[in-house]
Amino acid sequence: MTGPLKHLIVIEAATVMPGGMAAMLLADHGADVIKVEPRGGAFYAHDLTRKGWDRGKRSVELDIFDDADREQIRALLKTADIFIHSLEEAEAERFGLDAASLERDFPALVTCALTAYGKDAPFYGRPYGESLAAARLGTMVDKGSSHRPGPMYLGHPALHYGQAFLAVISSLSAVRARRMIGAGQQVEASLLDAMFAQSCMNHWWQEDGLSYIKKGDSGALDRFGKVRLVTGMFECADNLFLQIHTGSGGFKPAMDILGFGDRVRKIDGPEMAVPLDDDEYQCARVEIIEAFRAKPRDEWIRLFIEADVAALPVLEPAEILLDEQVEFVGLRIALDDPDFGTIHQAGPAVIFSDTEVAKPKPAPLVGADNADLPALMARPVRKAPAAVKSIGRPLEGLRVVDFSSFFAVGYGGRILNDLGADVIKVETPGGDQMRPLPDVFDAAQRGKRDIVLNLKTPEGLEAARRLVATADVLTHNLRPGKADKLGIGYEAMKAINPKLIYTYLPGYGSRGPKSLNKSFAPLVSGWTGLLYEGGGEGNTPNRSVFGNEDYNNGFLGAAAILMALENRAEKGGVGEYIECPQLHSSLWTTSEHFLDADMKPVYGLRLDREQQGFNALDRIYRATDGWVCICCRSDDRFARLAAAVGRPELPADPRFATAKARSDNDVALRDMLTAFFTDKSKEDAFALLDAARAPAEIVCETAWIDDALWEEWALKSGRVIDERQSMYGHVREIALFNWLGKTPGLAKGSAPRLGEHSVSILTEIGYGEAEIADMLARKIAIQPEDVTGRIAHRLKA
Repeated sequence: MTGPLKHLIVIEAATVMPGGMAAMLLADHGADVIKVEPRGGAFYAHDLTRKGWDRGKRSVELDIFDDADREQIRALLKTADIFIHSLEEAEAERFGLDAASLERDFPALVTCALTAYGKDAPFYGRPYGESLAAARLGTMVDKGSSHRPGPMYLGHPALHYGQAFLAVISSLSAVRARRMIGAGQQVEASLLDAMFAQSCMNHWWQEDGLSYIKKGDSGALDRFGKVRLVTGMFECADNLFLQIHTGSGGFKPAMDILGFGDRVRKIDGPEMAVPLDDDEYQCARVEIIEAFRAKPRDEWIRLFIEADVAALPVLEPAEILLDEQVEFVGLRIALDDPDFGTIHQAGPAVIFSDTEVAKPKPAPLVGADNADLPALMARPVRKAPAAVKSIGRPLEGLRVVDFSSFFAVGYGGRILNDLGADVIKVETPGGDQMRPLPDVFDAAQRGKRDIVLNLKTPEGLEAARRLVATADVLTHNLRPGKADKLGIGYEAMKAINPKLIYTYLPGYGSRGPKSLNKSFAPLVSGWTGLLYEGGGEGNTPNRSVFGNEDYNNGFLGAAAILMALENRAEKGGVGEYIECPQLHSSLWTTSEHFLDADMKPVYGLRLDREQQGFNALDRIYRATDGWVCICCRSDDRFARLAAAVGRPELPADPRFATAKARSDNDVALRDMLTAFFTDKSKEDAFALLDAARAPAEIVCETAWIDDALWEEWALKSGRVIDERQSMYGHVREIALFNWLGKTPGLAKGSAPRLGEHSVSILTEIGYGEAEIADMLARKIAIQPEDVTGRIAHRLKA
């Protein structure tokens, strides 16, 4: 194995899809992953998704519910660093695989439990299922359908990917903590927390209603109201679709190109700080739709790119693998495949300058490595390192210096900050261009420290150099070449701090034909196929879906930094350059799709035309007064469903006897189930299903998460923070979503004011009072005189 995690052994015994996703991310970057599968595989083992999510692993068949097999699993755990499972708490206790037993029997082991909601949530005990969680938590109405009214099944498995990201981040944080405290621990990642983690920028409460986005359908074209911003999907003259985003000074140029130049003002300073007037609103929210129908897509994109406005085509999943940027960086890989001959996928997502990351091997057949099981169990027992010191949070002692702007990079830093890192945001005197959007800015920057330095002055650059000399990690998303021009490029920073993990998260990459183009969410998501995922088979793309590259690049950036830190520890303290563009994170979160030997897209999962589900047994059904979701693909769940709908003979029918047979006869099952729900209320249908323990939920058709901000359990568990002294006044917002047993995270504080900590940080890095006073007087550094009370802010969508 090669890669930054080549020294880690992972036992993946989860029977839920995020287990495979999380282990794939670890395997892609060098971890030796042993996939422990029930004989014949889990119910989804023969889905096309296996080709992506299980590549690079070994596979052995052991049934965790069988006593003899479980002893062999325990023998594997003695050799392992990370154990990923999806057992319910009672099951884990019964089998001696609960946190206390594992910490006693395997002191070095980090255990990652994948759960539905976590035991401190009111839904504890409800059945696991991405669709079930999305139904219960109101996620199916977060983005409206472009094709019909009512809730929409998540065509993009955002909660699954989010849970996988949280699992990796928490597990690697616990591995880092193990080096300090000399012991492993249990971490937990839930679907509930995956939903919270992907809702921060659109869901907060502020006492005066400040927000950049309207309440309701967060995918609607007018969701930004009078905010001077256009981002969305538009149909062009050739019936093809594109997305644009007018951030970073792109609003006026875009309006000029679209023919509204004489009706739209030019704004000096941050555009989004000045609301649209009524006529500008008419242009940007109403007439713009017809304007786009005047030219074909390629012509529009050329015009926007020439004017430095972010624009990308909306493509089907895997089509992006044919793009020139993907070709240039060598991100498309070819793997041998027993069904297609050859398939083409996106390669490992993170680039490491000094650490080879090998092309992964094709996904194994179920049980492909059974013969190697004795040798795998006989590997050396993993021993916990000697304790160095006691720490409260897993990333205590780490310093991250962030030169980025906008959301994604800052969001990754916010996650690391909650886990104990000292994250210092470095801003220019003009401030981050996202500051005019209070809820988005706070979601990405909450809890950090902030310093303002004018890097265009020798003194400001020298202060930045001194700060970086104290850091473990540097992050930025400046356009290629700009960091070097400012004097904070990799070679310059490496010279003053050889242990530095220099982390670059651009839109497309540091090199290549698209590297200099602007990148904003959700454009890359649409480019990599998410809108077609949400549209459903045979439909045009949906205007928006839950989940996008801002969150995903923040997640991947945090995970990549933790990989690099672990690699640095193994290499004796030597840092390196790492790169993970938004393009790469978006490709990773569509890794269930691929190109066949003829370079044609193949969907690993395909939402049906009605936007109701992937499968008759994982779908929402219309009742007389609403919708009910079921998630019953496995044998045991299907048997309970059959009993609940009055057809207990179905599991014995050869058409439905196995998961694969049921998939092959999906239409027949869908017709039966549609008939069951048609004449029942949602409450009556749910009661029948729940009484038979057939996993189901009534679809919530309101924004549950806005109400959750006021739930006592959410505040008590740390998922919500109440901040009365923020620069915006009284706010409530989403807080913690990474859970570690021995070294828990801690969410505190709102986003910092511009330059709020400049003086204290300059003092820390060796400047005296007179030097600091001089820098402040000459505006080389800035700190407000008063860092209390509210700032002036009036943005409302």
